[in-house]
Amino acid sequence: MGLFSKLFGGGGGPPPSEPEPEPEPPAVVILLRRGMNVPKPEYVEAVLASAFPGGLPESVPRVALSQPSWFKTDEVAEQIAAGVVETFARKFEVGDPSSRRRVLDGPDGCEVMLVEIHRG
Repeated sequence: MGLFSKLFGGGGGPPPSEPEPEPEPPAVVILLRRGMNVPKPEYVEAVLASAFPGGLPESVPRVALSQPSWFKTDEVAEQIAAGVVETFARKFEVGDPSSRRRVLDGPDGCEVMLVEIHRG
């Protein structure tokens, strides 16, 4: 500790912060692939591996869908995601769901929308 730190009470920098807790995994994940082809399980797992580098428990249900008509605006994407959340939250009995959506590139470069449903 230097002289100025002793005199003026500065010093040492901020206290060490505690590490952030790991976020809870989603209750369900739904992958919508642009085009007519429903993604195969290997394709879904490749997307999930890049979206969740720490891994996703096997107990989390995974649903793969094709999306022949791809959205052109963020508003339409939000409406599509809301419909997916409503449908699959009911199917998997997720009460008071919250959700997150991300648009990613699949392993073949095709656009995909990953919708995560979390328990509220």
